[in-house]
Amino acid sequence: MDTVNVAFGFDRAYAPHAAALIASLRRHTRSALSFFMLHADVDRALQQKVEAAAPEADFMWREIGSGDVPPMADHAHFTRAILFRLGLERLAPASWSRVLYLDVDMIATADIRPLWRSALDGAALGAVSDCYVDAAGFARSWTLPLTGDYFNSGMLLIDLDQVRRDRLFEAAIEFAARNQTSFTDQDALNYVFWGRWRRLDARWNVQRHMVIPALIRDTAPDKRLGESAPAIIHFTGPEKPWLTSAYHPHAWLYWDNLRRTRFYREVMTEQGAGLLHQARLLQRYLRAQAGTVGKLR
Repeated sequence: MDTVNVAFGFDRAYAPHAAALIASLRRHTRSALSFFMLHADVDRALQQKVEAAAPEADFMWREIGSGDVPPMADHAHFTRAILFRLGLERLAPASWSRVLYLDVDMIATADIRPLWRSALDGAALGAVSDCYVDAAGFARSWTLPLTGDYFNSGMLLIDLDQVRRDRLFEAAIEFAARNQTSFTDQDALNYVFWGRWRRLDARWNVQRHMVIPALIRDTAPDKRLGESAPAIIHFTGPEKPWLTSAYHPHAWLYWDNLRRTRFYREVMTEQGAGLLHQARLLQRYLRAQAGTVGKLR
């Protein structure tokens, strides 16, 4: 049976959300899972709470030091942890030739083995187009060919052999260190991988713009989910599912998986998200499943 190699990058505050994602992966994926955890300030006691979400999986932890990725001031909902993925070229296990990187504000709803086995056709990276960023505008800003596309960096299927050989993430780190941009890691990766990544099915990185009716209307047809069933929900932007003030039609999936971890009551209390709030999220999710969103595609 294949082992799926998965990497995350997060700090202490996002440990509960990493556990929820791990619980969802364990719930749906029939292969063995091996996790490489790039982290900041996640002590051993907290690591063990995260690991309890998939006790049979293999976990490797690597704390990111000051020299591993560039410094970055927090802005909006972004922290320096978004840069941790750039350390995979040097820090991922030497025996790994491929790794699936996932942001921890995601929830899996299907077996990820088809994604893991996706052919990259010689590309160094597989990803899903970003629904929000204007690819042509990015290309013009950096004098890149207008024929390229811009991907969302929340899900990356990485050919580590090619990345290491061509030192591609090192180039992205250098870009991020030299340039202050809105989407630091994502802009750096898109600049370096422009024209050398493979576009994967949108179901593997279902962004906010793909599931909210008003946003679907403003999304280019080729970047919509279409008739595909979501396989990985990505809670992009500041509207995170653990926030009671946020709106997302699939937020209940986060709570449904968080309750399978040791963080459920802690997050519920911290966020003031009681059972009534979660019941409302379930009703919203069931309405979306009944086709409210699908009719607007």
